[in-house]
Amino acid sequence: MAKAIGTARSTDTNLKGGALRSSSGSGMTFTPARGLGASMVANLDKVKRTAAAQYKEDRRQAALDRRAEARERLMGKLDDLLDTL
Repeated sequence: MAKAIGTARSTDTNLKGGALRSSSGSGMTFTPARGLGASMVANLDKVKRTAAAQYKEDRRQAALDRRAEARERLMGKLDDLLDTL
């Protein structure tokens, strides 16, 4: 089982946090969301379309890269074969 390490001090309590009604628990601090995820974007549909288009292009480019790498491997094997002749 997990065991606590160290000891609690009298300064480890948060008396103000326990007084908040919307707090997640007694003695906890209530910190509002900031930065990414703090609020929903106004143009969510456009963001979704833009993201979907980017994902599609990324997949397309990855496929082209794999195809080019396969061709390079094949050409290398062909060069090796021709060198042995």
